[in-house]
Amino acid sequence: QRLNQILKNLLSNSFKFTEKGEVKLKIYEAHKTWKTGNSNLDNAKKVVAFAISDTGIGIPQEKQNIIFEAFQQAEGSTSRKYGGTGLGLSISRGLAELLGGTIELESNTTEGSTFTLFLPITDAVPNIVPKSAADNGYQPFQVGPDNTEIDTLLHSIRVSSEGGDSKSLSIVNEMINESGDDRANIVSSDRVVLIVEDDLRFGKIVIEKAHENDLKAVVATSYIEVFDFVNRFHPIAITLDVKLPDTSGWKVLDLLRNDLNYRHIPIHLISGEENRHLALKRGARSFLLKPLDNDSLNELFEDIISFNNKAVKRILVVEDNELDSSQIARMLDGDAMKVDIAPTGKKAIQQLNSLEYDCIILDYTLPDVSGNDLINEIAEIKPRLSPIIVYSAKDFNKKEMAELNRSSNTILLKGVNSLEHLLEETILHVHVNHKDLPQEKRKVIENIRMKEDILTGKNILVVDDDVRNLFALTTVFERYNINVVTAESGKEAIQIINDDSIKTDMVLMDIMMPEMDGYETTQKIRREHKNSTLPIIAVTAKAMKGDRQKCIEAGASDYITKPLKIDQLLSLMRVWFYK
Repeated sequence: QRLNQILKNLLSNSFKFTEKGEVKLKIYEAHKTWKTGNSNLDNAKKVVAFAISDTGIGIPQEKQNIIFEAFQQAEGSTSRKYGGTGLGLSISRGLAELLGGTIELESNTTEGSTFTLFLPITDAVPNIVPKSAADNGYQPFQVGPDNTEIDTLLHSIRVSSEGGDSKSLSIVNEMINESGDDRANIVSSDRVVLIVEDDLRFGKIVIEKAHENDLKAVVATSYIEVFDFVNRFHPIAITLDVKLPDTSGWKVLDLLRNDLNYRHIPIHLISGEENRHLALKRGARSFLLKPLDNDSLNELFEDIISFNNKAVKRILVVEDNELDSSQIARMLDGDAMKVDIAPTGKKAIQQLNSLEYDCIILDYTLPDVSGNDLINEIAEIKPRLSPIIVYSAKDFNKKEMAELNRSSNTILLKGVNSLEHLLEETILHVHVNHKDLPQEKRKVIENIRMKEDILTGKNILVVDDDVRNLFALTTVFERYNINVVTAESGKEAIQIINDDSIKTDMVLMDIMMPEMDGYETTQKIRREHKNSTLPIIAVTAKAMKGDRQKCIEAGASDYITKPLKIDQLLSLMRVWFYK
């Protein structure tokens, strides 16, 4: 992992500073080609070298020592032209030393640069004091598996370098974990709960409760972290606080529930204000009102565990029309869901009293009871977390519709393709991953999403100085029938937006661009463009806490971090078009 980080930093620098020519990575066994005096290398049985060479701008001899210091570059104009501040080299050398190796540089201004990472291949754990750590008064230490020494070194870099290159600081953010959660101690067999909570005191209480129930826990304090952790740790459930520092929990709920890749994860919404109906209507598994007492936390984790243990979800279909009920059963029944049918309201009540159901699908028009009376009776006996889907051919009046909206989770009218929509709504409410369905049913879900996708036909301006990013996004967007216009600079972006012949529905704005960066470009768009409601999503490196606020203050509607996860990006774009 550390080697990966070092090489990515070095390669990133070489690409950034090389406008023409080439970048080469050579890996070989080194034979005393490093500078003597490093005992870990000198005494190693074998040393491997990773040499990254480029034909870029090169570094003068007199500047070669200072570029490994935090926030130093060879010339003051370099940052303006190429972006960044060079913290990546400081971190890279620190990591290399912690691994028992070193990074050496050969460069001149006419031929480019070669950074070579030398690492010892040895079974022994090195005893190291990196120069960067020794200078700060640290004592010798062993590099252990828990990364505490690396955390210490990187924390010293972060504390002494506020406001630095957010791309390089992503490594710092990743390794310093203030929540005390389990992120560094998770294996694939662990069951993980994701806690979305900026109150670390409360977060630690939930972590302890997770541990009492033999679960691991990870705390996300911002909504960008949510998607990162969901992809990395595959949680069995999410607890989501409504009030977050950088966004609303409702928005995170919408993002997760509107994304096919995430919406099977049960979300338990936590709020200081009563909003149970709205939470369940928008797809939350449950709603909890702060402050939570111990009994509430116990109930929460009992549900998380019992629901996760259910390999098959049980559905009750209340339908008197035999043809309709058999079609519903055929559409839903399978390895992930089992369907029971009740032809009358009376039979439905009997079955609900004897079995626990994960979802209830009912026709509003039944022979023995009115739909409204049945729903009220079900509300008194059903498990409080069982969603109700009304599936009926009845033409509801306004009063009936208002009542149903209060008492049910979803209303679907029978008609053409309604069975397909019923399948989608059901797996959404019982939290079945559509990827676990048979191929033909999985296709049904994906086709519905593609046909109804609000992004279809939208005109997106992608602003990025890296043509590889432009090409990659254009290729992806075209698959979703999204029209793409590209700009390689802030100046070009402004020209396109001011061109009345080109319609722009949204802008994806890279922040780290040379000359006119994304902040300045966004500010100019907001000042000069007649449409002040144009959604502008800032695309940043993995940012420090203040960076999102900086994007918003510049005029961005929202932000997302690199490396871009396409599903996450599409979800965020959809949210801004749904507004």
